Amino acid sequence: MLKAQRTASTALMMALDALALVLAFFIVWQLRAGLGEFIVAIGKSMGYNTSGWVRLPSQVPAGEYDIRKIIISPNPLVNINNHLWVLYFSLLSWGALLYFQKGYDLSARRSARQEFAICAYAGLLGTISLLAFMSLLRWDTSRLFIVGLLLVGILCVWATRRVVLPFAQRRGSKPRRHVLMIGPASAATRFAAMLATPAYQWSQLIGYVSDESFEANTVKHLGKLADLPRILDDEIIDEVILVRAATESERGVNWGQILELCLERGRTVSLVDDIAPPSGAKVEASMMGQMPVLVLHNTPQNPLALGVKNVMDRVLAAIMLVLLAPLFAVIAILIKMHDGGPVFYNQDRVGLNGRIFKFYKFRSMDVNASEILEKMKREDRAYYDSINTMQEPFFKAPDDKDPRITPIGRFIRKTSIDELPQFWNVLRGDMSLVGPRPPLPKEVAELAPWHRRKLSVKGGLTCIWQASGRNNNREVDEWMRMDLEYIDNWSLWLDVKLMFQTVR
Repeated sequence: MLKAQRTASTALMMALDALALVLAFFIVWQLRAGLGEFIVAIGKSMGYNTSGWVRLPSQVPAGEYDIRKIIISPNPLVNINNHLWVLYFSLLSWGALLYFQKGYDLSARRSARQEFAICAYAGLLGTISLLAFMSLLRWDTSRLFIVGLLLVGILCVWATRRVVLPFAQRRGSKPRRHVLMIGPASAATRFAAMLATPAYQWSQLIGYVSDESFEANTVKHLGKLADLPRILDDEIIDEVILVRAATESERGVNWGQILELCLERGRTVSLVDDIAPPSGAKVEASMMGQMPVLVLHNTPQNPLALGVKNVMDRVLAAIMLVLLAPLFAVIAILIKMHDGGPVFYNQDRVGLNGRIFKFYKFRSMDVNASEILEKMKREDRAYYDSINTMQEPFFKAPDDKDPRITPIGRFIRKTSIDELPQFWNVLRGDMSLVGPRPPLPKEVAELAPWHRRKLSVKGGLTCIWQASGRNNNREVDEWMRMDLEYIDNWSLWLDVKLMFQTVR
């Protein structure tokens, strides 16, 4: 996913360049009236009547003073339709020239003067090509307008790159992806510097794992290769970079086993060295900075589809929260009337790759539910085991037998209304509409290594296990297999299908 982040950063820069050029176009366009007045004044001072060259607002009859009529005037100087093609051509030519000049190479650090030179070069060549194109097709468009677009465009694009882009990057500069490096300290220092560039602004190297003796380093040494299973389970890690060291202590390392450890837990792995990937792993070639790498993964990786899923989650969650607001108010009143306790219940849940977040539900249990459960487990273990429909460490009991559930709680649980506040979790980005149900931290501690791959995607409101009506199945392994089946076969269509199955 480092490749996807680099692509997203480049796309942001290209979009800002395009917006800057559009802004420049409309600035020059809005100046056209003042330019016309200036042309008339200059003509008068030189003894020429230039008032016929332009149509000024003061020349429009009183009954026709409509801004739309001025804009669509047949005079080329004031007709925006005759100029829009200039904008389209400029967007394409400037963008292509900036690209070929490596103006979108975010790993390069440029001074303000160097940035200005790149913008000026792209603008000048783009304008020359535009004028040549106009001459070839014999199109008559104001040269003054084109020169104005060149000058204002250079300033707008340059200012955007020096001011707006860094601001946008700072606004989203909090690292969203945690990267672990397996390899020597020298490589860790090199990769930390690379991930600090704007191209990888949303990633952070949290540390490295190596059997080498510890060296003074700005990157944290998290442990030796033997500690890798613990590190993968305890740390929030989204991606692993593997650089094989040539030191004596690491020559006998089973790198295939290390790869399987990472992939089993759903981590994406970038191979810098020529290590044979394990069979069954999905492999694709990529670039990391100037280095070719092999990217191994067993989780969904399509940036476009994942982006659509994220937008769909947020939009639908926002709509549902608005539509359900009256129902939320009624449920809140009923819960308060019952025992005066809090309306919402929140608890820590484990999300994407081990991230902890607050999980919200309408409170359906007694305010002392945890104490009641522990007391029942301690003093009446036979009853506890008889009503538990899941295997330890999970606990789930029928609503009519669970002593923790309140009368209003039984109703909202039967109708699944208690789950509706989780649309807020979806809107915040902690969860998705569809995905494996997020477990409790204590449940994660008991998961088998292969179970942990369910944490490689965001948890959701529903998944195959829930939509298929199997949520009373006691077999944890079967539950996990269904979650992994969702991950292995994920598509937007599968999400839509599971949502309809759940509602039905």
